[in-house]
Amino acid sequence: MVTPVEKRSSNKFCDFHNVKGHSTDECMQLKKQIGELVRAGNLLHMIKEIKQGRDQMKNGKKEAPTKDKSLAIYMIQPWQRTTRQKLIQSFARVTEITFPPLANSDGTEGPLVIEAEIGGHMIHRMYIDGGSSTEVLYEHCFNQLWPEIKNQMILAMTSLIGFSGETIWPLGQLRLLVTIGDANNSTRAWMNFLIVRSISPYNGIIGRSGIREIQAVPSTAHGMLKFPADGGIVTIRTIILIPAECATVITLPKEISKEAGVRHENFKVAIHMNFTDQEVAIGGTLSLEGRMELCTLLKKNLDIFAW
Repeated sequence: MVTPVEKRSSNKFCDFHNVKGHSTDECMQLKKQIGELVRAGNLLHMIKEIKQGRDQMKNGKKEAPTKDKSLAIYMIQPWQRTTRQKLIQSFARVTEITFPPLANSDGTEGPLVIEAEIGGHMIHRMYIDGGSSTEVLYEHCFNQLWPEIKNQMILAMTSLIGFSGETIWPLGQLRLLVTIGDANNSTRAWMNFLIVRSISPYNGIIGRSGIREIQAVPSTAHGMLKFPADGGIVTIRTIILIPAECATVITLPKEISKEAGVRHENFKVAIHMNFTDQEVAIGGTLSLEGRMELCTLLKKNLDIFAW
């Protein structure tokens, strides 16, 4: 039978913590105080960390220190980490920025999206938007920055106007050094980012002011971003990658019989490699060429679907 705390001798040391030199009463009082803090919700963050530590021990994994983690920031949702485009950089020793003429079948239809080193982090999915009056960093990306970088955020005194006219108040603003390009040829400039809480398939936006700072010229039609560097012009080109499921449909054998080409039965195809169970119905009345064009169109506009 356990003796009540108030009846225990304060001179008797705790059997477990006797090396610490505190009494049994003090030990029990500390336990009581911790219990009150837990019930009040003041130690939830500590409980969460302890639970995560136990889960990691059970799985045999140990989380690496923050500084040892990869600096690359993709997206939070798994489907957003899927690479749907490839960036190609080239350098030419010329003095003027020019773009080649486009034929009817040339060019791109998707947004101009690049990657850049921002505040010491390699951040992917940065949208180059000449229609934006400011630079934006979305909250899901901001949360992955180093604490010492996040602590530099200050109060934002301006608001943003959305596409539908709604007013958005940023969480704050952050001045960061932006480097675009590779180790051989690049450009850099300081940019002021507004931290915005909003759902977006991108990590951030580089708007008109940022484009002007690096003296760049974007072309959405070409899928290119060009800017001057030492001794020439750098070109960053985006190439859309075709998901394997869609490529299977696009590369169907041309020897398919005419009967199969005019059948009216709808068929389904998965156009997103991470969601093979979510299929899109393709009309059976379409020709084989029409089906391929439709699949290509759906693939290029994956960002508008809620998977």
